[in-house]
Amino acid sequence: MPRPRQKILLLAALAGLLAAPCAPHARARPVTEFGSLEASSSTLIGIFYDLKQSQARERLTINQKIYGKIVDEFVSSGWDEAILNRYFRAPLPLYTTQIFVPIMPAKNATQAFRVDDAVKPSYWIIHYKGQVSAPESGEWRFWGYGEEVCSVAVNGRNVLLSNWHEITTPSAGWSSPRGPGQPAARGHLKAGDWLRLEKGQVIDLDVIIGERAGGVFAAFLLIEKRGADYRTVNGQPVLPVFQLAPHATPQPQAPSKGPVIAADGPIWIGVQ
Repeated sequence: MPRPRQKILLLAALAGLLAAPCAPHARARPVTEFGSLEASSSTLIGIFYDLKQSQARERLTINQKIYGKIVDEFVSSGWDEAILNRYFRAPLPLYTTQIFVPIMPAKNATQAFRVDDAVKPSYWIIHYKGQVSAPESGEWRFWGYGEEVCSVAVNGRNVLLSNWHEITTPSAGWSSPRGPGQPAARGHLKAGDWLRLEKGQVIDLDVIIGERAGGVFAAFLLIEKRGADYRTVNGQPVLPVFQLAPHATPQPQAPSKGPVIAADGPIWIGVQ
């Protein structure tokens, strides 16, 4: 019998399969920066939540302080989805092989999830989840930045909280083990915790990205392996995008758009 998390992933995958044909495993890739309606075994499933509305579409009080408290509550609760399930959820999930969103209008997210007629592009969260394994044994860590939210958990434990400086998570008790990395949009990449992983070891991976004000949005998730040889820019490592399938991600044209990225990187394995 599937574990509870696997049941959730299978139900979300079924919803996407009913909406669109299944893409071949090797060709899974983003159609928008937020994902595609096409599902495969090697993707993260993304669920969009509007924190301005309840499940019953009732208007809720929301502001910068409340938004930050919701993010803090979620990441300090062990990523309990019951917290997000209080809010309006887009009917269709999206599926992505990476999270790399150069700075763009926040409305692109509501358009990608096909809720732009019902949801204004402010105070939202996207929760991506899946089971993955590293392509090689060793120590790995995520680097990321969100404008305004980009946070990561492995097996329910926070390993990276890298949000816009006004979105704090005091209840989580997590801080980066090193100083800021490359500039990205209006902030800097942040390093996560090192994780010792074996090839073939399956982990639960959760990522949230989110937007508060509704103007512009950006989110980046990169990966580093300890001991690998990376070139540097201004003393900071140039890292590949975390990917579950090959995808030629365009190089940001300036730090205001996103960090410099390595052209090739390891492909992680999706296990759904």
